[in-house]
Amino acid sequence: ATDPDQFKQIKYKLQLLQGIGYDTTPRTQGWYFNKLGQFMERADKTSRILDVKYHVLLPSVEEVGSPLDFLHWNALLKSVSGFNAYKKLYGKIDPSNIVEYLVLNAYFPRSIFYCLTEAEKCLHEISDAKRGYSNPAEKAIGTLRSVLEYADINDVFKYGLHEYLDQLQRRINDISTAVYEQYFKIRPNFAAQAQDQ
Repeated sequence: ATDPDQFKQIKYKLQLLQGIGYDTTPRTQGWYFNKLGQFMERADKTSRILDVKYHVLLPSVEEVGSPLDFLHWNALLKSVSGFNAYKKLYGKIDPSNIVEYLVLNAYFPRSIFYCLTEAEKCLHEISDAKRGYSNPAEKAIGTLRSVLEYADINDVFKYGLHEYLDQLQRRINDISTAVYEQYFKIRPNFAAQAQDQ
């Protein structure tokens, strides 16, 4: 058996470490690459957590609105450390509001929109392009962020939540690939130059 307090201790120590890092690390390219990775991963994981709740754990019609369904939505919010902030904003547990909060909220640090907005800022700091885009990664993230900025929850449900989240996951992966191509992929001419030396 595992001790729940042990998990709390791990969580608090990780938060302490993140806080120390945030307050003491210089804001250089390394910092922005670290934050870029953090926000891209958060956006992806939030979409997957929400998709699992909706798609895999989707209760039967009889269970919608039941105490078990209510507990699932509570657990989902707690899994992204969003329960208290959600309750302050919306009050009662409502699946539509929870989806809106986790996908489109501009202020919750684990919402997909928030994460993409912050990741876009990191890319601009890395490339030193303050507006528009200077490479395919910036274009891809700016386009997706813009789509979410002007979306509303009705658009999400009209498209189909699973389908919408699946599309988001693919586009987030495409952005990650574009970042790799732009900043990390060894170019053939570079490899040839390294062999000549």
